[in-house]
Amino acid sequence: MAMGILVVLTIAGTTLMVYSTQNTRSAARSKSDETSFSLSEAALNNAMAVLSNPSNNALDPDVLPNSLATASSVAYENGTAKWYGVLDRANAWWTVTALGIYNNPTSGAAQVTRKLTARVTITPTYTQPLNNPVWNYLYAGHTGSTCDQTLNNNISGNSRMYVAGNLCLSPNVNLAQSVVIVGSNLDVSNNAAVGANTNMSTRVETYVGGNCRYATGSWVSCSGNQDANHIYSKLANGASLGVNHTPPVVPPPTADYATWYENAMPGPSQNCTTSSGTPPTFDNNYPSRDNSVPTIFDLTPATSYVCRVGPGAETTTTAAMTASQTTISVASASGFPNSQFRLRIDDEIMTVTGGFGTNTWTVTRGSSGTTAASHVSGQTLVNYDIAPSGEISWNATTKTLLVQGTIFIDGSAKISNNAINTYNGQAALYLSGTFRGTGSLCAMSSGASCDFNMWNPNSEMLTIVANGNGGSNVNPGDSVMFDNNEFFEGALYATNAVEFGNNMSVGGPVVGSQILLSNNLMTFNFPNVTTVPVGMPSNPAVYAQPNPPEMFSG
Repeated sequence: MAMGILVVLTIAGTTLMVYSTQNTRSAARSKSDETSFSLSEAALNNAMAVLSNPSNNALDPDVLPNSLATASSVAYENGTAKWYGVLDRANAWWTVTALGIYNNPTSGAAQVTRKLTARVTITPTYTQPLNNPVWNYLYAGHTGSTCDQTLNNNISGNSRMYVAGNLCLSPNVNLAQSVVIVGSNLDVSNNAAVGANTNMSTRVETYVGGNCRYATGSWVSCSGNQDANHIYSKLANGASLGVNHTPPVVPPPTADYATWYENAMPGPSQNCTTSSGTPPTFDNNYPSRDNSVPTIFDLTPATSYVCRVGPGAETTTTAAMTASQTTISVASASGFPNSQFRLRIDDEIMTVTGGFGTNTWTVTRGSSGTTAASHVSGQTLVNYDIAPSGEISWNATTKTLLVQGTIFIDGSAKISNNAINTYNGQAALYLSGTFRGTGSLCAMSSGASCDFNMWNPNSEMLTIVANGNGGSNVNPGDSVMFDNNEFFEGALYATNAVEFGNNMSVGGPVVGSQILLSNNLMTFNFPNVTTVPVGMPSNPAVYAQPNPPEMFSG
C-alpha cells in the first residue's frame, strides 16, 4: 500500500511539474508574441515618422526601403523593429510592412517574428502660404549698373512695381502704376514722369531709397515733394504729397531648380501614370538637369493631351449647360464613383447626386462656395474628391489647360494657338529652358481678353518659372518673352529678363532680372497674394504628406 501511494504521488508530482513547465513556456511564448507585436507597431510608427517628415516627399519611392533585404531597423531592449514599403504611384499609396523581432528565451536562438502590414494613402499639397512679398509686384531684381532697369516706353495700369537697383525713365515715358518702389536711384529723362500732378488720384505712391533727378539736373536726396523732378508722388495715406525715402525691403527671390527637378510630378523623375495624346517629354537623360529636351513643348497645341500622376478621373461634357441646369451629360462615367461625389468644371464645383454609372448625372450646382455658371460642350470635368499627385492636360476643343502641382520640363515651352486660352488649377511649371507666348493665357476670360477684374490669384494661379537665356524660342538675354497684342494672367519668374511685346496686357506678379517693355504695356492690379502654388520660388519646399495608416493585416 505504501509503495502504491508513493508511486501515485510521484506521478502526480511529475505531472504537476510538466504542466507547470508547459504553462511557463506558454506564458513566455505569449509574452514574446506580445512583445514582437509591440515591436512591429513601433516599426510602423517609425515608417510613418519618415513619411510624415516635412522635409521628405511622401510620394518619392526612395523615402522608404522597398524590400526586407534593405529594410530600415532600430534595436530596442527587447528586440528589433524593421520596416520597408512599396509605393504605388498610380494610386498614391504605400504598402508598408513592419516586422517586430523578439528573441524567444524558451528556445535558444530562435526568434519570434510578428509582421504587420498597412496601407498609407498620400494626399498631395497644391498650395502654401506666401513666404516672400515679392509676389505682389512687377519686380526687377538686377543691381550694380547705372541703370539696372530702364523703361523705354510707357507703362500704365494699377499693379505695383519694385526695382531693386537704379531705375531710369527714357524721354517721354510716363510711369503710372499704383505703387512704384526704387531701392536706389531714380533718373527721370526729359519730358518723362512718374504719375501726373492733375489731382491726387493721378499721383503715384512712390518710394526711392537713393537720389533722384530730372533731365540733366542735379541729383538730390529723393524725399518730400519732388514735383520739380517730375516725380508726382503721394504718401501711403493718399492725402499727402511727397516721396517716401524709406522703401520696404523685398528680398530677391530664388528658384530651387534642383529640388523640383527631382520632386516635380509630373517631371523627370516621375512620368505620367495616366496619359493620352502627346504629353510633354520631361527629360531625355535623367538624372542630369541640363536642358536636354530639344523640342519646344507647345502647352496649347491643336490636339488634346492628358498627363496625370496618381489617381483621379476626368471626362468631358457632351452638351452645353446653363447656369440653372441640374443635369449634366458626359462622354463617359468610367473611373467615377457609384455614390455621391463632387466634380469640377471650369471654376464651378458641382455635387453629383444621381445617375451614377450612366452618362447623365443629376447635380447640385455651385457647391463648396463656388458660383453656378454656364459651360460649353466638350469642356473637361474632373473628380474633385480624388486629387491627382500632379497633372498637366489640355482640352483643344475648349482651349482649356488643366494644371495641378509642380511640373518640370528639362527644356523649353510655349503657348501657341493665337487665341484666348484658359487654365484651371494651382501649379508651378519649371523649365530648364525658356518660355514664349505667341498666344494668350488667362485664368478667367471675358470675350477676347482675360477677365482681370474677377481673377483671384489666391484660388487659381499658374506660375511659369524659366531658367534659360535666349535661343530659338526667345530673344538673347530673355528667359520669358511674349509677342505683340497678347494677354497673360498668372505669375512669371525669369532667371534672366522678361520681355513683353507691343500692346501687351498683364495681370499678376512678374519677377525677372529686368522687365523689357515695348509700347503700351498695360498692367492690371490684382488682389494681395497670400496663397501660392507649391513650388513658388522663394517659398520653402512643401511636399505631399501621408494620411493615417489603414487596412491593417498581420
